Amino acid sequence: MMRPNILLYVISISRSFMDRLETVDQVVEKYCVSSSPMKSRLYIGMGSLFILFAIIGIWVPGWPTVSWAVPAAFLFSLSSEKLFRKTLTNPYFGNAIFDYYATGKTIPKHAKYSIVALIFIMTAISSYFVWLVSTKGDGVWNDFSSWNGADPGFGFITIVLVGLIGVWYVGMKVETRE
Repeated sequence: MMRPNILLYVISISRSFMDRLETVDQVVEKYCVSSSPMKSRLYIGMGSLFILFAIIGIWVPGWPTVSWAVPAAFLFSLSSEKLFRKTLTNPYFGNAIFDYYATGKTIPKHAKYSIVALIFIMTAISSYFVWLVSTKGDGVWNDFSSWNGADPGFGFITIVLVGLIGVWYVGMKVETRE
């Protein structure tokens, strides 16, 4: 059994991890690390490509913006303090990236629920259509012997398993904030 003073110590430590960083300088100090010159060039190149995709998302409906900027910020945090700062202060998606880092790499609870729901829905739709086209073929759905598709079922089973892993990971491993 844990003694009360140890429990209070553990609670105070966990609260310190949830404290919000208030400035870009604090975020940069906590998350920006240096890499070897070769790795830095690679990370800057990949991060720049992701930023280009994020910029495209500003004008193209349906194309994500922040989804590309998050890995770019991560890569810049490993390679270039200047580019990491620019990502955090970008007028289009900088606030979302800053909030993510300032709150200890967490996402809002409503976003987590939405992501889990979308993964579940898209997994169900994708696996159904893969099953329909590649496994069932021209057969009747309740007569297994009439299924004449080329795939014995590995395609839709793989999609379901990967979707369940995604739901589990986002639902259980990604930390949330209010």
